[in-house]
Amino acid sequence: MEAVSTKESQEEISESATVIGLKCKKCRRIFISPESFVSHSPGKGQVAFSCKKRDFSGHGSQNCSAYFIEPMEWISGAHQGELNGKILCPNCQAKLGNYSWAGMQCSCGAWITPSFSIHRDRVDEVISGSIIEY
Repeated sequence: MEAVSTKESQEEISESATVIGLKCKKCRRIFISPESFVSHSPGKGQVAFSCKKRDFSGHGSQNCSAYFIEPMEWISGAHQGELNGKILCPNCQAKLGNYSWAGMQCSCGAWITPSFSIHRDRVDEVISGSIIEY
């Protein structure tokens, strides 16, 4: 038996799959549903950043490195007048991302205002058709 694990097959799965939630990588608690996602139009990529922030590695990838969400009640400090801060998991208090009412620039170059960003490497995606355990 030979296990086939190619990049092409992984890309096909990820293109056909729909993210129906996000869960913390540390405690595995689902904390975001798709209704809370904020979509944005991709920016101009590296040309949108100042000269000092450009990545000239030649990858050319404009994939966003974060999910942007609506302001949530459980985000501490966001509703007490703080202009920016950390987004912590409501269960285990692990850092998941950042927020800024003034806005942030996405890795694709687009500006999102206000910005509540969850880093992709800090969460696992809950994919449609996957088994959800409570």
